[in-house]
Amino acid sequence: MLVVDWIFLGIILGGLVLGALFGFGGIFKFFTTGIFGVIISVAVCILVGTAFYGPCEPFLIKIQDAIMANENWFCQFLGKLNIQVILYYVIMFIIVWLLRFIVVKIIKGISESENKVVKTVNRILGSLFFLAILLLIFFFVFFLIGWVGGQTADNFSEYLAGGALRLDRLFEFLRPTEEADVALLLLMQTV
Repeated sequence: MLVVDWIFLGIILGGLVLGALFGFGGIFKFFTTGIFGVIISVAVCILVGTAFYGPCEPFLIKIQDAIMANENWFCQFLGKLNIQVILYYVIMFIIVWLLRFIVVKIIKGISESENKVVKTVNRILGSLFFLAILLLIFFFVFFLIGWVGGQTADNFSEYLAGGALRLDRLFEFLRPTEEADVALLLLMQTV
């Protein structure tokens, strides 16, 4: 077994133990508050906000027309800035933030119950949730190394070859292809 195999097994064992120690409610609260909460809220706003933008667009156009109808420089500046879209996403962020806050409080309250069954389920779900987060981070590191490409990715692939856990196959699966790089560049140009 290679050193990376032992690291991977350590991640699995550590994720299970730490998840059971803190429980689902504690881990969920940690990963949904602070900077993680802001990142999650922004991601949800981008995903959900674009889905609801279409039905709200006529109303947002009316707001822009009302702003642009004023002749002063400040309203003209706001109209060119598309302030209605900014307001739309600010309101969406506030709504998502409040919903996230409420959901986290409810889950935290349920998970702190003194019921034996709830405590057991909390520990099991905590183990699985924390393990999933650690594995996602581990897979993301593999993806980043593959994305860097070149000699770095080739050397890393050679290092992983022959491991007992076959992490070399996982690395090749997560390694971006040239088509994915072209698609990413095209996506970045359209944004």
